[in-house]
Amino acid sequence: MNSTQNKNDFEFKKILVVDDEPSNVELLKDLLTPQKYVVETASSGKEALAIIQESTPDLILLDVMMPAMNGFQVCSKIRDDKSIPYFPIIFITAYHIDQTDIIHGLEMGGDDYIRKPFDASELFSRIRACLRVKKLYDDLARTKTELSRYVSLATVNMVEKMTSTEAFQANRTAEVTVLFSDIRGFTNISENMDPAKVFEMLDLNLGTQFDVIEKYNGIIDKLNGDEIMAVFEGPDMVPNALKCALAIVKALSAPESRNVLDWTGVGIGINTGQIYIGSIGSDTFKDYTIIGNTVNIAARLCGLATKYQVLFTEATLKLIERTEFNYRSLKSASLKGISTPIEVFELLQ
Repeated sequence: MNSTQNKNDFEFKKILVVDDEPSNVELLKDLLTPQKYVVETASSGKEALAIIQESTPDLILLDVMMPAMNGFQVCSKIRDDKSIPYFPIIFITAYHIDQTDIIHGLEMGGDDYIRKPFDASELFSRIRACLRVKKLYDDLARTKTELSRYVSLATVNMVEKMTSTEAFQANRTAEVTVLFSDIRGFTNISENMDPAKVFEMLDLNLGTQFDVIEKYNGIIDKLNGDEIMAVFEGPDMVPNALKCALAIVKALSAPESRNVLDWTGVGIGINTGQIYIGSIGSDTFKDYTIIGNTVNIAARLCGLATKYQVLFTEATLKLIERTEFNYRSLKSASLKGISTPIEVFELLQ
C-alpha cells in the first residue's frame, strides 16, 4: 500500500487538540484541516474530558503543560474510565520536559509524543502511525464481537485470556446451574416444511430465547439444532435460571408469539451442581465447554418436560427461598442413563 493510500485511509478522522495556548491550537488546526482531518479543540483537561464523554475522537493531541490538570492526569483519567473506547493519545511536549516525565506519560497510557517546535511532516507521520494501530484495535474488537455471535461467550473470554499475559486456569471445576431448552416435537413439525421456512421459524424461536437468557445473565454454552444449553454461575445462578425459564415460557406462549410461530412449545430442564469446565478437542479444533452428571441430568429433565413445562431438581430447590417460586413435586422419576431415581419438581407460573 503506497503513502497516498495510507493518507486516504485516515481522511475525516476526528482529532481532538487539547492545549491551553490558543496560538498552539490554531496552528495545529491550520495544519490538520488541509489533511482532511476533522479537528475539535479543548483549552483544558476538564473540557477535553467533557467532549470525550459526548463523542469519542479517533485520536488526541494532548499538551502536557496545562494548568489545573496536566496532560498526564488527563491521559490517566481517560485510560481509567473503562466506558471510553480506546483511541491513541499523542503528547505534545516542550524541550524542557524531562525524559523521565515522557516515560511516565507513556506508562500512564500515552501512545507517542512529539516535541515542540515540531516538523509538520513528522507530526503527520506519527498521527498516521497511531491511527493504523487504532484501526487494528478496532478490527480486532469487531472480530471479537462477531465471533461471540457464533461461539459461546465463555469460549471467547477463555481464548482472550489464554492468549494474553493474564493468569488463567483454563480447566477447572465449578458449581453452576444448567438449563436445557428444547422444542417439543420439532422433528415431526419440520419434517414436511421447506428448509428455508424451518430456518426462519427456528431463528425466531431461538432468538427470543437468546434475548431472555442474556437478560438473566446466562451464557449459552451449546446450540444444537432446536436445543439450547445455558449456564448460570454466581450467587444468583439458581433464581436467575428459574426466572429465565419462566420468562422463556411466557415469551413463547404469548398470543402474539403464537401468531408468528406455529411451533413455540419448549420443554425446559434445570439442574444445579458441580461440573468440569475445560477445553477439549485437537490442535486444529477445540471447544470450551462443561461436562459432568449435572449436565446430563438437566438434559434428561428437558427431554422429560412437556410443552411449556419447566422441571428442576432438588439440588436446585435447596438454593432458593421456598416462598420465592411456585412449584410442586412430581415425586421420583427414573431418567435415562441415570442409575438412581431423583425427585423432580415442576416450576409453576
